[in-house]
Amino acid sequence: MTPATIPIFLNGNRLTIPAGESLGAVLARTDVDLLALLMAGQAQAVDGRGIAVDPDQPLSAGAILRVYRSARHPDTTDA
Repeated sequence: MTPATIPIFLNGNRLTIPAGESLGAVLARTDVDLLALLMAGQAQAVDGRGIAVDPDQPLSAGAILRVYRSARHPDTTDA
């Protein structure tokens, strides 16, 4: 039997989400501004090992995720 909800850790906070939900869906409910930055390429999402996470992929129980604003902005150039 598959549980209806699973725990994940997002930016140091424990959340309980519906099983099979994606990071994008979690951010759509919890931080739409960060989701917009992620989708625009101005933020990065990684797992606990530092590996990039696809925001559309379903999350698994116990996932450890960090979503952070990128230090470099695509609209700036190096002089």
